[in-house]
Amino acid sequence: MQSFPVLHLTGSPREQGRAQGAELRKAIADVREQWRESLATRFGVHPDLFIRDLLAETKFLDAIKRWSPSLVDEIEGIAEGSGRPLDETIAFQCMDEEWWFGTMRYRKPAPPPDRCSIIAVRGAADRAPILAQNMDLRAYYDGGQVMINITTDRGPRASVMTICGMIGLCGANDHGLGVTVNTLWQLPSAADGLPVACVMREILARRDVAEASRWIREPRQASGQHYLIGDPNHFASFEASAISVNEVAWPDSTPSYAHTNHPLSGSKTRVLAAEENSRARYDTLCQRISDRTLTIHEVKSALTDRNGPHPISVKPEVSDPISPMTFASIVMELSKPPRIEMTGGPPCSNQFRAVAAR
Repeated sequence: MQSFPVLHLTGSPREQGRAQGAELRKAIADVREQWRESLATRFGVHPDLFIRDLLAETKFLDAIKRWSPSLVDEIEGIAEGSGRPLDETIAFQCMDEEWWFGTMRYRKPAPPPDRCSIIAVRGAADRAPILAQNMDLRAYYDGGQVMINITTDRGPRASVMTICGMIGLCGANDHGLGVTVNTLWQLPSAADGLPVACVMREILARRDVAEASRWIREPRQASGQHYLIGDPNHFASFEASAISVNEVAWPDSTPSYAHTNHPLSGSKTRVLAAEENSRARYDTLCQRISDRTLTIHEVKSALTDRNGPHPISVKPEVSDPISPMTFASIVMELSKPPRIEMTGGPPCSNQFRAVAAR
């Protein structure tokens, strides 16, 4: 079982960022160095030049300052606490954005990051709704798993699964509002949009699905991304891009729901060869769900599935740090407050650990 830290952060956004940076200083340094090496390998450019170009040729920071000013303070705190350069720390938050920026800017194609799997289950009379995800990332992030418990003066306390030195990947707040994310690389992006990590954190600053659903349509989105938002009473599924935010229908008669890495909304489009893995995983999850109200055990079992050539739980290729792997798995019962379990690494080989049950 791979262990991972759980941090309980307090104070101002800058103080919380500084505390994360200081507490995880060595892990942040290790992950950043591997990430920097990957930039050179994937895009054929020195990492310092990549970071310079990313920040100079986009307006991501302007968007963060407009829509999430407190996150700027938190990011600056992470840089201060970890002793890493501020520009590097800002660029590190743009995990989804770096892929499309790098492929366009340096004209060096890189495989799309397309392996995340999401399951949601409506609540029953005696059970809270469930929102769960396998977060699949490049293997060089392995070892950087962390759960941060954060608080702000403008929203509820939240438990956020993330990479050390990053503001967050997904999570839930004390009102039982949860969000999971998975990339939709096929959708339009924008160099002046709000990065995915910031959109996710702003969702967690809301009180319920209705409030989050209104807010998510306001900022311009930097990257194509699916956001599944749930609370104790409702769910909403959004496929967001630089040009639109479309809600995906989830019929009330269907108790469980799945999403992977191809759009489900909009008009029928040509199936892309690069979507083979996503569509195969989607089919697997739909078979596992089979119009049933899944239990926690059944959700975990589905997330550990290793059958077929396109498994739900992805083991790393030891010899290839750029290969995909299930970085972490999270299962959230959306009660008030939520009950959350997480694995560090693929759930097929790592046990779930309770990280929030207050």
